[in-house]
Amino acid sequence: MTDEPTPDGPAVPGADQQPEPQATPGPPQRGVGQWTKPGKQRNILVGGVIVAFLAIVLFAVRNNVQADDLKVGDCFNIPEGTSFSTVEKLACTESHNAEVIFVGEYTGTTYPIALSLDAYLNDNCVTAFETYVGRAVDSAPELSIGYVHPSRDGWDNGDKTITCYLSQPDQSPMTESLKAT
Repeated sequence: MTDEPTPDGPAVPGADQQPEPQATPGPPQRGVGQWTKPGKQRNILVGGVIVAFLAIVLFAVRNNVQADDLKVGDCFNIPEGTSFSTVEKLACTESHNAEVIFVGEYTGTTYPIALSLDAYLNDNCVTAFETYVGRAVDSAPELSIGYVHPSRDGWDNGDKTITCYLSQPDQSPMTESLKAT
C-alpha cells in the first residue's frame, strides 16, 4: 500500500498544491521607513555642519568678557536691558558705544541704596570723568556717565566692583577713545 491517492479515490488536502516560495538570505532590501547605515559622505557632511556652527558661535562671542573684568580705557558695547553680566569688549578704534573711565570697590558694608550709590558715583565717577576727558562734566553735554554695579546676589557673594563708563546720551556709536591726549 502506498500513500498516493488513487485516481478514483478522494483527494488528499494540499497534495496538489505547490509549496510557497521561501525568501533567500541576502542583503537587506531598502524600503520606506527602514534604517540604513549612513555613508562616509554623510558623516563628513554632518561633521562639517557642526564645525561651521561652532565657528559661528565662537566668532559671535569672541569679544565677550565679564562686565566686572573691564578696566579703565576699555571700550565696549552696552548690552540691551538693565541686567547683564557680560559685555562685548572692542578696540576703541572699532565701533563701540561706551568707554570705561573708572573701576573701584564700593566700601559700604550693606548693599548700596540709591542715595549712597549716587554719592559714591559723584565722588568717584565725576572726578574720573574730568581726569580722563580733561574737562569738566558740565562742559561736555555730548557725553554722559553710566555705571555697572553688582546684582544683589553678586554683592552677597563679595562682588563690590563699580565700573563707570562714558557714552553719548543716545548711546550712538563712536570709533575713537575719549581719553584726553
